[in-house]
Amino acid sequence: MGHRSSGAPLQLVAFVLGAVGWIGAAVAAGLVQWRVWHVSSAEITSGIAWVGIWRACLYSRVLTSPPFQMMFCQRMGAADGFVPPEIAVAQGLMLAAVVSGALGKAATAYGLRNAYFGGEWRLGRADHAFMAGGGFHLLACVCVAFPTAWNLNSVVSNRGIAFPPRFHLPGSPREQEAGAAAYVAIFSSVLLLVAGVLLVSYRRPLPFSGAKVHPSTHDLPDSASLVSEGTVPTESCLFATGASEYSLSSYGTDNRAFSSQENL
Repeated sequence: MGHRSSGAPLQLVAFVLGAVGWIGAAVAAGLVQWRVWHVSSAEITSGIAWVGIWRACLYSRVLTSPPFQMMFCQRMGAADGFVPPEIAVAQGLMLAAVVSGALGKAATAYGLRNAYFGGEWRLGRADHAFMAGGGFHLLACVCVAFPTAWNLNSVVSNRGIAFPPRFHLPGSPREQEAGAAAYVAIFSSVLLLVAGVLLVSYRRPLPFSGAKVHPSTHDLPDSASLVSEGTVPTESCLFATGASEYSLSSYGTDNRAFSSQENL
């Protein structure tokens, strides 16, 4: 008894989608464009500042020698007192998403190896590997989606941050909007969610036996039809052949009575 070697096509698609989502989460964690602040300040030449989860950046001609323009960035840490809770939580969760995504990719790759190249006895290992990979992908999805939603809520509410003077940023912007990093994070969380669902939906192929398939008794022709279609014509032919031979032997030239009449 074996298993149907159907592979894991959906899980292969999940591996690709999860890889893109995992890379996108890592990129979003490093980008500074989580919030785009529109400010009115003489030091900020472009009037726009970018606030990420690790640093805040701005362009200025005043802070450098004119006519040059330079980007100034200041790092932020979760231990800094001015950092709002949504940014401090995002720092930890985005790192957790990258680590969880890496573990999910490793488990999924191991499951695909067992599903396609491992043989029948490794299908059980593939099942457990896909379940673990799906769980890690779903965990990474939550770790990306939660801080993204929290920061988007802060953007909609136009909340400020009490930056220290060394940042050269006001405490609140004139207006703000979501940056490219937030959209990358949303896209990545959706891909991680789809990949996780596809991985946990894996089912081990059903076993099958090597016995041959026999036709059903309903598919066999009726015995009466066999007699009527096969036996009767055969017997008729045999009867006709026998009758012709008997008539020739009895009434033909070999008949004794006929030969005696010819002799007379």
